[in-house]
Amino acid sequence: MSMAMMTLILIAFLFAIFGFGMFMMFTIGKFFETKESVIIDTPDEALEKKVFKDLVH
Repeated sequence: MSMAMMTLILIAFLFAIFGFGMFMMFTIGKFFETKESVIIDTPDEALEKKVFKDLVH
């Protein structure tokens, strides 16, 4: 097997692995849509938003 053929096979495997990983990240991200991340723009908004549900924090 020539070096060019081995390089093409390596590139194909890497593309398949990364493609499958990206597909899984997209699928799991859509399946488990969460609103855990709270985006706070200004310090005033941070004081207005209640981040924790319990009364301890």
